[in-house]
Amino acid sequence: MRILLLYMLNILTIFHSVNQQDKKIAVEVQKQANQMGKAFTKGDYQTFAKYTYPTLVAAMGGESQMATTLRQTVSNMYAKGMSFINIVVNSPTKIIKSGNELQCTLQQYSTIKLINGRVIANSTLIAISKDDGKHWFFVDTSNKDETTLRKVLPNLSPAIVIPPQQRPALYKF
Repeated sequence: MRILLLYMLNILTIFHSVNQQDKKIAVEVQKQANQMGKAFTKGDYQTFAKYTYPTLVAAMGGESQMATTLRQTVSNMYAKGMSFINIVVNSPTKIIKSGNELQCTLQQYSTIKLINGRVIANSTLIAISKDDGKHWFFVDTSNKDETTLRKVLPNLSPAIVIPPQQRPALYKF
């Protein structure tokens, strides 16, 4: 009986330890996603590129070229009276181990100022870590179908659910 109690206590301790580790990882992925959003709104596209999934960065010609392209795109938006005000990210979904990666999704809310109002766009970020949650890479699923995403992210777990994209909310002045 005593051995059974010690065994159960040991199992509970391990369970608690794993749960605490999961919480730390969840806090870290949300923190890094918010840092990426802040980098974008401040125009720090080099930092933004460091959080972008490497295959996408390579497809844009590397970090420097990606930063240049983003700078030009945002400059064109600004010339039309649009600017990113804020990007915030909610807590992640359950973090899944898939091969040597940790994966999850997070909801991202981007506030964009317009000439006559503002838009709040909701999108889903896929988060992937290849180092047990120390550094995270992100992929915004906006305007991308799941088939294309799974081609770009061949190791993406089937357990990762990408909700349908929602229409942005427009608030006029």
